[in-house]
Amino acid sequence: MVASVLLNLIYLFFPLLCYFIYIVYSKATYEKEKMIFFDLALFSSFYFCARFGKLSFISAIFLNVPILLSLYKKRVGPAIVLSVGISFILSRFYEINFFIMTVQYVLMFILGFFTKFKINNIFIMVKFPFWLLIVIFFPNRMININNFWFVLVFWILLYLVIYVIISFFNKIEVIVKMYNSLKDISREKKLYESLFKITHEIKNPLAVCKGYLDMFDINNPSKASRYAGIINQEIDRTLLLLKDFSDISKLKIDKSPIDISMLLEDVCDEAKLILKNNIVFKYKISDDEVYINGDYNRLKQVFINVVKNAKEAIEKKGEVTLKARPFNNTYVITIKDNGIGMSKEDENKIGTAFYTTKKNGTGLGVCFSKEIIAKHDGTMKYISKEGKGTSVIITLPINKTSVS
Repeated sequence: MVASVLLNLIYLFFPLLCYFIYIVYSKATYEKEKMIFFDLALFSSFYFCARFGKLSFISAIFLNVPILLSLYKKRVGPAIVLSVGISFILSRFYEINFFIMTVQYVLMFILGFFTKFKINNIFIMVKFPFWLLIVIFFPNRMININNFWFVLVFWILLYLVIYVIISFFNKIEVIVKMYNSLKDISREKKLYESLFKITHEIKNPLAVCKGYLDMFDINNPSKASRYAGIINQEIDRTLLLLKDFSDISKLKIDKSPIDISMLLEDVCDEAKLILKNNIVFKYKISDDEVYINGDYNRLKQVFINVVKNAKEAIEKKGEVTLKARPFNNTYVITIKDNGIGMSKEDENKIGTAFYTTKKNGTGLGVCFSKEIIAKHDGTMKYISKEGKGTSVIITLPINKTSVS
């Protein structure tokens, strides 16, 4: 008997478990779509219990659980179909007329849909009096006065079992809703994080454009032409950043062979504009012509962001240096400042979204930069000492076929 009960429990709960797994891992957002799979789970549970379960006085009760759950979720169609099905099966099992058996489920249906009674209470309110009427007026070999006390104790235990099942189902639903809420919060966090990334990074090219516009002199054609080209590049970079906002789920990198030395020369030209007069800027770039497979604008964005952070780390007078050279099969770029530096704790957390040591920072600049370098199969490492300064070491793989 115990084995039969356990088997029926498995038949009952397996489809419901599949339903909850579907709700958790699927992208079903409409309640109608969820209820279709809920109904399918109920019918599957009912079928398994009726078809494969060893029907007995105790295990037959499990056939009632799907209909109780359909009443609990106010599913009219499934409740009617399951009521007819269970009335047919139990009328044969208990040797009672089909229509008499149907009456109890009609009462359960009415109470379940038009009253505020709990489902487990409705089940006992209808089932127990109905069983008493059968014992008194329609006794048979399955239901009679001889097993009265046994069945009475059984109904008490059954009430507790039904209560536990409904409570368990309710708790699982609460957990699933909480999980889905957490997924929604996670999606919103990614949205806000992406928005912050865009607004944070877009300030750099705009600052460069403003700097060149302040220096723009229409009476000096050579300078004006040069500045116009740089401003045009920065506007293109700004548009690229804005494009990120339309595809926040994935950072796009368009790789092509680029001369890393030329890129760094371009960065150094802009660094001179970004850095204040109280900061000395020095750079040493290898004369070797070295090519890498990378996204020119994205990498430039990273280097400019590092230079800008170095500037903000220097409170009074200081120095920023940029050194770049090939090493083995990589190209190593080191940007160093003698600013305020970071503690070991801050150094370990740098690059974590929304973590920042700056008063007005967002903590997304380094996070965004690390993503870009990672997508170039490179590394970005911070070495810092509080009160002494910070070094940022970026390594990028060299395109071996283009090294000269």
